[in-house]
Amino acid sequence: MQERNVLILVVVLVVATAGAGVAFNALRSNNASTFEAFYLNLAVGGTPAIGANLTLTVRVQQAFIDSRTLPSLFLSVDTGNLEVHAATPGTNPWGSPTVWNLTGLDLSSAIEYDITAAPTAAGPMTIYAMIWAPLGSLGSVTVDASGHVNPADVSLMASSSAPIQVGAAG
Repeated sequence: MQERNVLILVVVLVVATAGAGVAFNALRSNNASTFEAFYLNLAVGGTPAIGANLTLTVRVQQAFIDSRTLPSLFLSVDTGNLEVHAATPGTNPWGSPTVWNLTGLDLSSAIEYDITAAPTAAGPMTIYAMIWAPLGSLGSVTVDASGHVNPADVSLMASSSAPIQVGAAG
C-alpha cells in the first residue's frame, strides 16, 4: 500500500513539473532582444550612385540607460567608401566628422545627426552607426578616417546598419 502511494506521488510530481515547464515556455516572451540601452536609427536618403549626394540621418535616444550616468559615450557612423561633404558639427578627440561625443547629453528626447556624403565606388556596401563607450582611456580607442571604430576598444551599446547598392554615375 505504501509503495503505491509513493508511486502515485512520483507520477503527480513528474506531471506537475512538466506542466510548469510548458506553462513557463508558453508565457515567456519570444523576443530575445527586449533589452535596449539606446534607440538608434540610421536612415539613408537619395539615390546611391557614384558622385551623387546621399543624406544619412541618425536618430539617438535613451532607452534603458540614462546617458548622463556613463563617464563617456560616443556615436559614430562608419561611412566606408563615402566621401563626406558635410555633417552635423561635433567635437571628438579623433577629429572625425562622423563621430559625436554624447557624454552628459540628455537623450530622453531623440537627437538627430546628419551627414551628406557621396559614394566613390560602385557595388554593395553597408553603412554602420554605433553608440559605444571606451573600454579604457580615449587614447586606447582607434577611429579611422571613415569613422570606423575598432570594436575591440569599446563597449557597444547599440548599433544600426543600412545596406545600399551603389550604381555607376548617372
